[in-house]
Amino acid sequence: MTTIDVNGATIYYEEHGAGEPLVLLHGGLISSASWEPELPYLTGEFRVITPDTRGHGRSTNPSGKLTYPQLADDVAALIGELGLDRPIVGGYSDGGQIALELGVRHPEGARALIVAAAHPEMTAPAMTEAAAALLGSDDPNAPDIEHVEAFLGDFAELIKSWHASGEPQCHLAPAARPPDARTHRRPYPAPPSA
Repeated sequence: MTTIDVNGATIYYEEHGAGEPLVLLHGGLISSASWEPELPYLTGEFRVITPDTRGHGRSTNPSGKLTYPQLADDVAALIGELGLDRPIVGGYSDGGQIALELGVRHPEGARALIVAAAHPEMTAPAMTEAAAALLGSDDPNAPDIEHVEAFLGDFAELIKSWHASGEPQCHLAPAARPPDARTHRRPYPAPPSA
């Protein structure tokens, strides 16, 4: 298990392939395991680094709190500790939001950002209402876990399976939003031959 201690948390990460560094940030509630289907398409050209962000997967979150600035600072520290020279940083959903925050807080940290399905205006009424509907609470730091699991249905078990410690770790990421289930169930064509 490859980990690094940054900003008071232990961050788990994996590296695959060789070439230009590419850091991929997963969405909320899930882990770096969500990138596994993409790796065969990327590892021929890139050194792909897939961390579990604080409080997700195999990474710890001793404080129990999550903020995008903190997560971006964690990614910047990971980049520095690994000696990466301005890697490309890509993120999906919450990972995209972390990438945007990284660009603002640490503009020297990445050569380029790839952002998908991020919502930089999280205070917009529609986003606040959607988060409250998912969490069963107006307080993003105090979700109704039973409500969240009922809302996600069978997808809740898949999300838990992506966390090394299962349900307890998954519950440490209360402010995260679920990914689009279709993204993780689409059929993939065969990877390009090497």
